[in-house]
Amino acid sequence: MTAAYGSISQEESTKSNGALDPTNNDETTPLVSTSIKSEGDNDMPVVSRGIFSSWLIFGWLTPLLEYGHSKKQLDPSDLNMIPLPQDCSTGPVTDIFEEHWAAELKEKNPSLVRALYRSYGADFVRAGFLKLTHDCLSFVGPAVLHAMINYLRDANAPRSRGLTLTALVALSQLSMSLAVRHYFFKCYKTGLRVRTAVVAAVYKKALVLSSGERQTRTVGEITNLMSIDAKRLQDITTYLHGVWYSVFQIVLSLYFLWGQLGSSCLAGIAVMIVVMPITKNVAQGIARLQKALMKARDERVNINSEVLSSMKTVKIQAWEEPFFERIMKSRVNELKQLLRYWIYSSATAMIWNGTPLAVALSTFGTYVLTGHDLEVASALTSLALFDIMRFPIFMLPNVINSIAEAMVSIQRVQSFLLCEEQRSIGPGELILEDKDAVGVKMVNLSAAYDSKKPKIDDKMLKVNPAAKELADKDWEVQLLKARLEAAEREIKDLSRSASIVDTGGHETTTRAESKPGTYDAEKELDGANLLCLKRINFECRRGELIAIVGTVGGGKSSFLNSILGEVRQLTGETSVAGKLSFFAQSPFILNATVKDNILFGHVGEAFDADLYNKAIEVCALKHDLAMLPAGDNTEIGEKGVTLSGGQKARVALARAVYHKADISLVDDALSAVDAHVAKHLFDKCIVEELLGNQDRSVILVTNAIQYLNHEKVSRVIVLNDGRIAEQGTYQELTSRKDSLFSKFVAVVKETGIGPGDLDEAGVTVEAGESSLDIVEAVKERLSATRRRSSIKANTNSEKVKPNVLMTEEVRSVGHVKLEVYLNYARSAGGVFVPFLITGIFAATEFVNVFLKWWLTYWSSHGDSTSQYWFLGIYALGNLASVLSSFFSFLIMVFFALKACRKLYHKMLDVVLQAPMSFYDTTPIGRIINRFSKDMYTVDEEVVMTLRSYLWTVMSVISTITVISGVTPVFTFALVPILAFYVMQQKFFTVTYRELKRLDSINRSPLYALLGETIDGVATIRAFAAHDALTHRLMSSLDLQQHAYYLTQSSLCWLSVRLEMIGTAIIAFACLCSVLEHDYIDGDEVLAGLYGLSISYALSITGALNWSVRMASDFEANMVAVERVNEYCNIPSEADRHTDDDKTAEAQSWPSGGEINFVGAKLRYRPNLPLVLKGLDIHIPASSKVGVVGRTGAGKSTLMTSLLRIVELDEGEIVIDGLNIRNLGLAMLRKKIAVIPQDPVLFSGTVRTNLDPFEQYEDNLLEGVLTRVGLLKQKDVTGSGSNSISSQSLGHLESLEDLVSEGGINFSVGQRQLLVIARALLCGASIVILDEATAAVDADTDAFIQKVLRTEFGSATTITVAHRLNTIMDSDYILVMDDGRASEFGAPKTLLSRGGMFRDLVEAAALDSDDY
Repeated sequence: MTAAYGSISQEESTKSNGALDPTNNDETTPLVSTSIKSEGDNDMPVVSRGIFSSWLIFGWLTPLLEYGHSKKQLDPSDLNMIPLPQDCSTGPVTDIFEEHWAAELKEKNPSLVRALYRSYGADFVRAGFLKLTHDCLSFVGPAVLHAMINYLRDANAPRSRGLTLTALVALSQLSMSLAVRHYFFKCYKTGLRVRTAVVAAVYKKALVLSSGERQTRTVGEITNLMSIDAKRLQDITTYLHGVWYSVFQIVLSLYFLWGQLGSSCLAGIAVMIVVMPITKNVAQGIARLQKALMKARDERVNINSEVLSSMKTVKIQAWEEPFFERIMKSRVNELKQLLRYWIYSSATAMIWNGTPLAVALSTFGTYVLTGHDLEVASALTSLALFDIMRFPIFMLPNVINSIAEAMVSIQRVQSFLLCEEQRSIGPGELILEDKDAVGVKMVNLSAAYDSKKPKIDDKMLKVNPAAKELADKDWEVQLLKARLEAAEREIKDLSRSASIVDTGGHETTTRAESKPGTYDAEKELDGANLLCLKRINFECRRGELIAIVGTVGGGKSSFLNSILGEVRQLTGETSVAGKLSFFAQSPFILNATVKDNILFGHVGEAFDADLYNKAIEVCALKHDLAMLPAGDNTEIGEKGVTLSGGQKARVALARAVYHKADISLVDDALSAVDAHVAKHLFDKCIVEELLGNQDRSVILVTNAIQYLNHEKVSRVIVLNDGRIAEQGTYQELTSRKDSLFSKFVAVVKETGIGPGDLDEAGVTVEAGESSLDIVEAVKERLSATRRRSSIKANTNSEKVKPNVLMTEEVRSVGHVKLEVYLNYARSAGGVFVPFLITGIFAATEFVNVFLKWWLTYWSSHGDSTSQYWFLGIYALGNLASVLSSFFSFLIMVFFALKACRKLYHKMLDVVLQAPMSFYDTTPIGRIINRFSKDMYTVDEEVVMTLRSYLWTVMSVISTITVISGVTPVFTFALVPILAFYVMQQKFFTVTYRELKRLDSINRSPLYALLGETIDGVATIRAFAAHDALTHRLMSSLDLQQHAYYLTQSSLCWLSVRLEMIGTAIIAFACLCSVLEHDYIDGDEVLAGLYGLSISYALSITGALNWSVRMASDFEANMVAVERVNEYCNIPSEADRHTDDDKTAEAQSWPSGGEINFVGAKLRYRPNLPLVLKGLDIHIPASSKVGVVGRTGAGKSTLMTSLLRIVELDEGEIVIDGLNIRNLGLAMLRKKIAVIPQDPVLFSGTVRTNLDPFEQYEDNLLEGVLTRVGLLKQKDVTGSGSNSISSQSLGHLESLEDLVSEGGINFSVGQRQLLVIARALLCGASIVILDEATAAVDADTDAFIQKVLRTEFGSATTITVAHRLNTIMDSDYILVMDDGRASEFGAPKTLLSRGGMFRDLVEAAALDSDDY
């Protein structure tokens, strides 16, 4: 039994250790941090090298345990007392794996298993020799038991024989203990290395995935690879040796059984042979269920992650309740899969537990049926051998099952590591040395996004296993057809151009209508829409500033992505020579300081203060940094949540300036800022810095055409439908009145602000005043306003001390509180549940004790006439034992699943209703980990550890009862021994619990970093920041693995001490029997009872050891329940539904949309400065209000306050006579349509994004898509509109078009149009547009403005805009400055009065003079 418990404990512990959810204690980890490493590569840390006894019994860990016990709470820095060994540090571990994996990639069939074995297999194999020693010694116990019973039965045997046997068993037990502890220690280290290698490899792979693979691999799936799959591979190392040692123990047991019972043991072998094929099928079934469970968990985590990452959108749309139902539906499906898995596992456990009993029963039965009488020595010795054999018989199927589960993870990880990588764009034949050298060159480039590739789900694969291969081939055929169609169109266009040339030699761009009966690829298949770029030929030379313009979805961002290698190139070639920088249309911002975000990939390098200050200056960040509480050392929230859109853009631009690249790719950097700031960025940042002294190049995607008539702009390229429609200088393109660019310019002039707007308002320019004078005057006035705001901001920052942005994670101290256990019990059904489950397990253990006693009684009292009766009772007892163990676990599982569902339900409900301040100050990775890894622990780990704990506790109680009953004198030794056990548990548990908590909280940065960086992969690649971010991951991984290493080492420390004391118990039990030899006087019955006592003594070491271990592990796993409970008590927003909702509904509120701000004061969080400082304005019903102001003036805060995303500190907001504070949040938010600055889409289809909860008919959905220009009208005729929008915005084929996670397969402009279409559906009386059309071109902007004026003609509309032309026809203009209404009135009134609005308009009007 010792061998069994020793092995079981370690096998089970791998399923519970490290299972806590990773959450971050310090999310402000720098981009590069220092990892903790030690010198040397031995198992024993440096601090105790050379001390043999310390190494043998893990004494080198004692100082840390003593320190933890005295301090009660360990800090991460305390772990440095015992450094992480060099051969466990992330750097060396990943280096050796990458070397072997690179070798595997050269093979025809790369194998992850082979790479891992070659990397870490040597130490793992050496551990096997320690296990072999342990297993050989494990048979000393049964041999001594047999000899001791014979010694007690022999009244004349000398006492020396008994003492020799006692010494022999004590020595063997001690040797076994040391061998098995060091075996497991080596296995733990191997597992640590495997997990390190997998986590690092997955993260590095995520940074180099091709664009197509990135769109098919969700963040949730990759997170699970790094968390659940990596842990499963870590766990398998601990009991993978079971493949051979299970067979070894079974064979050796049968050999000794043959010596005890002769040929009767063949019956047991027959039973095992019958069970083997059943075991195989069972393992396959478990693997299938595990795969289904993982898939369900992936789906639920993915939905969870998407919703939590987009909570602002969810709250604005009042989608908390529908998304709650959607997530819970996915959760219910996951729990159904988990229930199936547990039921199947319970049934298989019943088979596996019943197998050794069946082997014993068949062997004893055959022995009796062949005419033998069962005698006590053979019976108890055989029973001891059966106990040894019980574990390998149980273990072998478990190992097979675990290998099957691990192979699922291996396949998932290997499949990911073999995914297609981004093809880096090389220089080709380009040489960037000449002054006029070509830096970027495209030749006949056609490209596509694999995101449009049809997805094949598991159901389709089950029906047709070749479905994926067929789908891949069909996709390639479609791409070939698309290229063919694109070529045919180009041939037709060229033919038309050749035939429609006027006598002056000028060609027209007018399209000829298709003749009846001619082939029209667009009408037949429209497959060319699969291509994002079509036959592009392009060059960019050193010193050129090339502007890329076009309509939404025309291919502008794809053009830049092709230079970065982020699209799939189908034909042609792209070459890039020189260092790149990239400004993404959605700026990539890390959760770090402003300074770290600007330095980015240069963190850790020599700091260039002059260049840094220049970047701050040219990107107009000085004013913003003055407003921030800690300047450029202020922490930015995840995805830049604490910055405005303009601030994010300028920080990202400053990053590009500091990078000082040869070629800068800038995607629409000017749309998120005010006109005068945009002018500054264009002149100072793009032209002067990025372009430099024309020794560098800039490719600028922009909708700000007013800046392109600049002497430094070399060329303008117009993209339409993925083609270069035309290119040339500004003057060349505008000189052709029929060109597309001329139409763009005409639209801008028509809708933009010009001198005429000032004339209408009576604003005149003094005679003799030059344009330059006016520009300088306007700039000076705007700068003066900014300086005044800066002074106010600095004054406020002195008065109010700001808090750190990201909160530190709450970390409990000491034991898990009783309330946590009670709460778990209540969630499971009530406080009676623990007593019920304990009673069932006690009944099961009673049956097991009865069986052993019955066998002893049988061997002492049975005769030839009663053998069948004894055998029958023994058989019934075995059946009862098997059934009771099955039902005890199944009942516990039912209650546990009930608790899991209730805890998750409550946590999700509370978190979805948490205020936005919670999301602003809590890393999303930390929140997601509560729903993923913590819930995984609650779902599975708590159940497993509780079952093991109850089994071992019952075993300890029964063992003590039997030994004390047979040898009462044993209790005198037992009392101090048990006292020592309790002391060791208390001493050990304090530090162990703290190490587990540190292990848990240090996991979070890994997943938080992954979630952050996946969205910014293109930027990371462009800046070559892989190494910096990988170093950050490896540093975090070192910290986490350091805690894990010490956690596992502490388990070995405890085990070796408990087993040494257990050895003393065995020796004392044997010694008591030897001393009672004369009293027994050869009595057969007493000899049998003393033999039973020794038999139980042999098992108590493992039982006590495992009970202490499981008590610690169970408490550690209950920390996950504690953490879930913590999130169940987060403060919530105001009530979602109130009694006033009924009144408002009865009045058809809001009827007109009249809005009154009365003394409105608002701050985003306590201790932060006020953002609204007594706002008093009256907005009449159905009026149109344009809002302008500098960054940080409080423009977007109007939306925040109207929707009660943040509650007012003082004052009130009244809409149509009702104070909105009295309304339920759901009612309020559903009645206000919002089109936010950052468009958010969810994975699914266009339909699910427009109407996620199936409230509208298809014709309505298609109608709004058509009105915003995303879906072509079905009745379009050849004489359709000449609008550029109507010609080129029809990019959607149907409502079923797929949307990737985050909408990454759509341009930002397309995403914005989809969000606008979503708003059109609700028909609200109040509409808020927060920079809603910033990402679209001027023509599309005009088109959308027309739609909005039509659709929301009777609604009150509040428009926050940088493009002043979009609000010039508003009824009122609100100028926000420092949280107050600086100006409010009709546009003409404000223009004639003078002030900030007039200054902004004058600046925009002067810009318009450029074209």
